[in-house]
Amino acid sequence: MTLKVESEQNEESKPILASSCGDDDSYLQIQNVYHNITSSMKADPLTIKEPKIALDLFSTAVKIQNEPLAKQCIDILNNHRNKKNVILILQHLCKCKDESHDPYDIQPSAPPMVENEDQRNQDWVQNLIDNLRNNCLLEIDKNADYVLKQKEILDLGYHDMLGITTRDTLEVSSEILVYSAIMRWCIEECKRRTLQTQKINLKAVLRDLAYAPRYGLMSKKEFLCRTIDGVKGPDRSGILDENETERILEYIKKKGKNRADTQLPHKGSVPRRSGSGKPWTYHSGSSTCSTNSSCDKFIINFLTCWTAIFD
Repeated sequence: MTLKVESEQNEESKPILASSCGDDDSYLQIQNVYHNITSSMKADPLTIKEPKIALDLFSTAVKIQNEPLAKQCIDILNNHRNKKNVILILQHLCKCKDESHDPYDIQPSAPPMVENEDQRNQDWVQNLIDNLRNNCLLEIDKNADYVLKQKEILDLGYHDMLGITTRDTLEVSSEILVYSAIMRWCIEECKRRTLQTQKINLKAVLRDLAYAPRYGLMSKKEFLCRTIDGVKGPDRSGILDENETERILEYIKKKGKNRADTQLPHKGSVPRRSGSGKPWTYHSGSSTCSTNSSCDKFIINFLTCWTAIFD
């Protein structure tokens, strides 16, 4: 879905909404969005159930620098974020970040005041994107096994894959799932770059991703497996040097007997911990974020009442 604003000669300028959605329900939702925007955006909160529509509308809000509309879209995406659509949202956020400014738009010299205003415009966009991205990562933490097995994860960029698979709070049942995800992603990335899946190319494409799996936490059977999800196992893929493979295997064999000074590099033997982060929540019409839980609010209200009584 794309939102376009065009003007015709000899007529009052009218916003035109073009949609690539084929079904009637999506079209009706788009019409509802159009009505809300043109009638009273602030008075009538947007009612969108499809994250794809909210994402496209968010992109448009970023392009036209409409902060209230963008925040409403963020609210919708946060409310409808789940393990099935979190990768879709994460993918789109990268595009929104790239589209928040035109790399070919060369602005003339301007006074510092204008530069500061431009910086502020970029800051609110970046804050919205960063905080929704943080929420997506928290969602992935809780559903790591499900998300890592999805085909859609193979379409993510390098930095998103690295950000997901290296998280200390990733609640994954086995590190072999992380290994499978980075290898399947690597093969797809080689195809996108028209590279042969040879050892030298795999290592070049993976870079730091090769050390995202915490190999020391794998069982001997997992580390030495011939294949996993159609890709070669950790000791057969060639993404690790021979001395690295030997050191990991030695660590696995002596697991439980290792001292602190014999830990593997790259956090290779450090257990991940359950995520404890709280999601950011944006409230439309407000420029601040809130992470207060109901318990926090209760304590604050209690203390306020206590102070009022005994003041």
